[in-house]
Amino acid sequence: MNLMQDAPNVVSEDGLRTLLAEGHSADVVCRVTPKRTGAQWSGVWTVHCVSPDGETRRLLVTARNNMAAREFKTINGLSSFLAGLGASIISIPMFEGEVASHKLDVAG
Repeated sequence: MNLMQDAPNVVSEDGLRTLLAEGHSADVVCRVTPKRTGAQWSGVWTVHCVSPDGETRRLLVTARNNMAAREFKTINGLSSFLAGLGASIISIPMFEGEVASHKLDVAG
């Protein structure tokens, strides 16, 4: 059983990269309002892949356990992940429940 194929509401990192190249967006959802500790901001963010028409949302899951949401606990980790996907401008929601959408820059 291929969990990534059989679970339509989730996506792997490789699947996310493919879908972003096809015009989907990556929504960053703030799950826990971050707090500043020294020079670092820590909270909880998840990433969702959204179809161009907005009808389909898939939660990014870990490679180790396909059904566990991939959570980012620091702004540095989240921004590094988004930059690695090819995002040229990164927006990070700072309050629980807020969402920031990212699309790849096809011109760049």
